[in-house]
Amino acid sequence: FPFVIVSILVLVLIAYRTSAGLIESYSENLLESSVENQASQIESWLEQNIGAFQIVKTTIENTKPDDKELQTMLDSYYNYNSNYPEGLYIADETGKLWKASDSAMSESDPVNSVWYQEGLTRVNMAIGSSYVNSEGVSVISASGILNDGSGKMKVISADMTLDRISVAFIEMKNAEAILVDKDTATILASRDSAKISTTLGSDGSSAFEQSVAAKIADRDYSFSTLDGNMTVFKEVSGTNWILVSYIPTSIVLADLANLRNLMILISVISILILC
Repeated sequence: FPFVIVSILVLVLIAYRTSAGLIESYSENLLESSVENQASQIESWLEQNIGAFQIVKTTIENTKPDDKELQTMLDSYYNYNSNYPEGLYIADETGKLWKASDSAMSESDPVNSVWYQEGLTRVNMAIGSSYVNSEGVSVISASGILNDGSGKMKVISADMTLDRISVAFIEMKNAEAILVDKDTATILASRDSAKISTTLGSDGSSAFEQSVAAKIADRDYSFSTLDGNMTVFKEVSGTNWILVSYIPTSIVLADLANLRNLMILISVISILILC
């Protein structure tokens, strides 16, 4: 009789462990599939915007407009697209700034700005680091060297606000995601708007966020369970961004816990009947 009781308990334990492993594996695959899909959406969004900027840059370089023609061209891109409502702007090595006439953008020292300095490092326009612009808005800029034949070093750039980057397309119920600049640990996008532009793992961060920050700092993007959360990491191509998606393990295994309790109840009843 004791052997029968032990056998029932062992069977319940084995069934629970096996089911938990299968559910965790399935959830991991679903989470990874979700984060890859979302990273692809972000990459597509960036490519679309950068492609539009590159067309403007190439047009200016080929037509070599004078100041009046250039102003007309920049004016035409003001409020042209909600992703970059201020349009495009240009600065040269002397600090002269060209922008749309209706643009509220201001820059007291364009040459030493983040977008200008980053633009000097590349010919083709590309996304740079996030920063707070002169209006106090958190933005990312796509910038690059503009060769318009003037003989002066120029950089053309466009701003995209961080709130335009959506991380709302999570396929798993109860899952969350954050987009992080892996070089500065800045949170670029999150469903919690209060976290945007803050530093991941800074003072006051949760244990989970500190664990995520540590893995990103170590350039370790493998699947992990961090502070009770199943967590996957995905690099966004063409940027220095990492998309982090996670879901509490307790939620994943909630239904299994109910099954476990039911199996224990059935086992107890069975043992009582045997007695």
